[in-house]
Amino acid sequence: MSRAVRHARTAAAVLLVGLVVSGVLPVATWLARPLAVADPLRPADAVVVLGGGVIDAQTPGRETLVRLVHGIRLWNRGLAPLLIVTGANPREPSVPEADVMARVATDLGVPPDRLVIERKGERTWTQGQAVARIARERGLRSVLLVTSPPHMYRAQRVFRRAGLETVAAPTVVYPGSITRVALNPLDVLQRVGALSPVLYEYAAVALYRWRGWM
Repeated sequence: MSRAVRHARTAAAVLLVGLVVSGVLPVATWLARPLAVADPLRPADAVVVLGGGVIDAQTPGRETLVRLVHGIRLWNRGLAPLLIVTGANPREPSVPEADVMARVATDLGVPPDRLVIERKGERTWTQGQAVARIARERGLRSVLLVTSPPHMYRAQRVFRRAGLETVAAPTVVYPGSITRVALNPLDVLQRVGALSPVLYEYAAVALYRWRGWM
């Protein structure tokens, strides 16, 4: 057996063990916790909801829907007078995420005059710049920022760099200690699947820092 084959088998074995451990233990949650920034809620000038994908022109993706419902709840509590939805759609430019979110928000009772639609932000950086322009035009200074927990670390720093006073309001606040072992195969697979977006987020943080975007 050649050295290359032995190295490949060793690497495959290490990867398999790592995946099993990541499925049995809440590794993805442990890795995501430093990214899951959450601030005490307080009133702001607007609630800003970042898009996270859509299915079609009428249907937001799961992550977008979770973010949107959370943002509408904050708005309904009177924490801000405006709801800003932001997101283009690089895969299907004719169906901006912001338009889909706006339709759902209107259906759920948000008046059109309380809703601001930002359709040009294709990524977190451009969303921050676009929302900052809207804020300057409308005299807004502070925002309650809504996104998924692992995305919040990067998003908050991007929006602050754009000049906005940003309160982190993630869709979920992780409990202080998560140690439950998963033995059910479905739970194990779910945990393994959750690892990918967390690792992606760490890579994105590194890229944004390198580019000076946060």
